[in-house]
Amino acid sequence: FRERIPLANLLSQVKISMDDPGSSKPRDWIGPIKRSANDEDDAFVVVPECKRMEPTTGSLRKRYNIAKLVKQFTHAGVPAMSVNCDGVLFGGSLEDITTARDASSSAAVALASEDGVVVPPILASDLILYPYQLYKLRLAGADAVNLVAGALTTKDLLY
Repeated sequence: FRERIPLANLLSQVKISMDDPGSSKPRDWIGPIKRSANDEDDAFVVVPECKRMEPTTGSLRKRYNIAKLVKQFTHAGVPAMSVNCDGVLFGGSLEDITTARDASSSAAVALASEDGVVVPPILASDLILYPYQLYKLRLAGADAVNLVAGALTTKDLLY
């Protein structure tokens, strides 16, 4: 998903987005995980992952509706959600990140009368090889990313 946009332009878009009061800000990732661990006796935290398919088995569901899944997970009180946006192997997209973020927000609003409602942060799961991808994921609404450290050089891990 590398487009022919200079990295400096993409960085500028992210900075403008961060300064825009109407744009979505990154959600707290650590707080909900810590609270979930503190709420449980065994401190075992589950973070569900939404993905369309597996490379070896194909489609995981006949009717994959990421918005519906995310709303169900939000109603169940998960502390965070992972969304696989790898289009080649797992059938995901940047739009899945945006859809998941919007669905979790609307589900949390519907639960707003309950105490302790958490709007789960969205973890983007993809094979990140370029800093470019991080900026695209942030613009799509990801709150955190899963980096496959073995696929990156030490220099890139520090980026």
